[in-house]
Amino acid sequence: MAADALEIRIARLEGAYEQIDKRLGSIESDIRDLRTEIHGLAARMDRQFFWVLGLLVISIILPIALRAGGH
Repeated sequence: MAADALEIRIARLEGAYEQIDKRLGSIESDIRDLRTEIHGLAARMDRQFFWVLGLLVISIILPIALRAGGH
């Protein structure tokens, strides 16, 4: 009888372990997807930053060049 109770408890632990394993696998997959999205966003932000930086440099240099060329 004690052996039956022990087997039941072990079976419950095994079931709980399987649930934890599934949940951790799901979390791992979600984190992997999130990392992929973050890398994509970072790449887009880098491109946008260089566009803004280029426009800023042009907006500073253009008036200087126009003044120098006008005299």
